[in-house]
Amino acid sequence: DDISVVLGLPYLSQEQFEKEKAQLISQLSGPHTMKFRGEDVSLNITKVWVMPEGYGSLLWCEAQPKKTAAMPDFTKVSVAIVDIGHQTIDCLMIDNFRFARGASKSEDFGMSKFYELVAAEIEGADSQSLALIAAVNRPKGDRYYRPRGVGKPANLDDFLPNLIEMFSREICSRVLAWLPERVTDVILTGGGGEFFWEDVQRLLKEAKINAHLASPSRQANALGQFIYAEAQLSANRSSRA
Repeated sequence: DDISVVLGLPYLSQEQFEKEKAQLISQLSGPHTMKFRGEDVSLNITKVWVMPEGYGSLLWCEAQPKKTAAMPDFTKVSVAIVDIGHQTIDCLMIDNFRFARGASKSEDFGMSKFYELVAAEIEGADSQSLALIAAVNRPKGDRYYRPRGVGKPANLDDFLPNLIEMFSREICSRVLAWLPERVTDVILTGGGGEFFWEDVQRLLKEAKINAHLASPSRQANALGQFIYAEAQLSANRSSRA
């Protein structure tokens, strides 16, 4: 089967992004054979698109019906995308729907750093434990985690609110230190965008910045990337018609 692939990369720098983009396109393009449920499956990847991580969320947000007056036309304003992922915070500057490469960047400061802070509060905890990560992301009142070999689980609600507020302030400090002066609106996205939304949007509001949460936050990037790929394929079909 012929398929197309679209994916995102952290925007650590223009040079690194272009290098890794070229590597991905080279590695993915062409025929591939894989095993699926014990059977050989052949795929031919005919096209690969690579975009900066976070940009898909802008496409997704702009594609949604505007439900409130507070939601601007993102094609006509200077907007920042702040994608709080597991490993990085990706900060993209978009000016009238044009990606501002020189003003965009990614930082090695994502949810993994927060999980390290949580684990430090619990004796014997592993910050990379899937059970710990799941416990952190459960609703308040149901956040219990028991490291292996420990008899009684820790109640994360005993210290999580303070850690969330502290980490949110650090996120905002980094975002505001980077944020170009002309930006009026910030779109928060990614799992961390949703997790820290309450505190981060309040802190951004204090700085007179309009904050918006991409919804669904964890899936917005992929959904926007899908919209982009569909549009590209449709344009290609039209040009051949």
